[in-house]
Amino acid sequence: MEARLTRLAKNEALFREVNERISDITQELAPGAAHPDLIDGLICECSDPLCMERIGPLTIAEYEGIRRDATRFIIAAGHQAEDVERVVERQPTYWAVEKHEGAPADVARERDPRS
Repeated sequence: MEARLTRLAKNEALFREVNERISDITQELAPGAAHPDLIDGLICECSDPLCMERIGPLTIAEYEGIRRDATRFIIAAGHQAEDVERVVERQPTYWAVEKHEGAPADVARERDPRS
């Protein structure tokens, strides 16, 4: 069971890394963008390795608010894995989840690209 939880958490951490690059690029191009305060084109950070559902847009402030906590991830509505995380915020264009303590939270912290 612990190995499964670790694997799910690693999948989510990988998608978070991809979204960090999308966010970086978006913010670098922001001055010339139509909506410089929005990040769009993010992918769902759920534990399904085959999920490529797009989420957003999010404001930069919303995105950064979630990223302040290494155990929080952005997912498409209904994509939560109850055994790994709990929903902490529901917005029209995304949901935010927080990893349960133990292996899921540990992996999220270890793989946080901002740490």
